[in-house]
Amino acid sequence: MTDGVGNINSTITPVAKRPSVYQSESNREVQARANSIQQRTSNEERDGLTRLNRILGSNQPLSDNVPRGFYLNIRV
Repeated sequence: MTDGVGNINSTITPVAKRPSVYQSESNREVQARANSIQQRTSNEERDGLTRLNRILGSNQPLSDNVPRGFYLNIRV
């Protein structure tokens, strides 16, 4: 029995879902810092990432007897 139950006005917009409001304090701090700091990629970083992508794209295993920063040496 569904007498009287139905959609009277089909032009009503659907209810918008609210995103999760809870965020930990550290998460808010990280997001605030990320939003306020301009991040620019230097030419050296781009060259290093290009080289790393080329090495990883060769489908060869990476050597484990190389010095630190051999495959990617950038400042963070």
